Amino acid sequence: MYMKKVLLCLIGILLVTIEGGITNYIDIFGISVSLVIVYCTIISLYLDELEAGVIGAIIGLIKDVALGGIFGVNALILFAIGYGISTLRYKIYKESYITIGTLIIITSIFDSMVNITATTLIYNSYSILTMVLKGIFVIPLMNSLLGFIIYLLFKNSILKLKEE
Repeated sequence: MYMKKVLLCLIGILLVTIEGGITNYIDIFGISVSLVIVYCTIISLYLDELEAGVIGAIIGLIKDVALGGIFGVNALILFAIGYGISTLRYKIYKESYITIGTLIIITSIFDSMVNITATTLIYNSYSILTMVLKGIFVIPLMNSLLGFIIYLLFKNSILKLKEE
């Protein structure tokens, strides 16, 4: 039981490393995809609220420390995503690609809006229109496409989370 939680945290930390070392340097339309958002959204469908929230917070803190930004924002975002999606886990059809894609779009928009708000408040950024357009349209669609591909490739492993 505890091993599963530790393994899920380690996979999340590995994804933070991959995101910081590889995917952040692959720009598509001036943005990069977020493996961590996709990962936290998918695992939250199969975990208890507190488990998903704590795993999200740990991964978020690691992401804040490793990749920079405003400290604590990613931890709060991933905690909210994990806890929020987990509360809905019995009310939605999890095996549908459309459901997974829609949830990733919603969580990506949430992540973008919180990051845009925090960045604007802290750094007095003036390119808010560009950030909003990318945050509402481009990033969620790209993350959803990535989530679809990941879910397609790892569906059997993901569904094993449900069994435990």
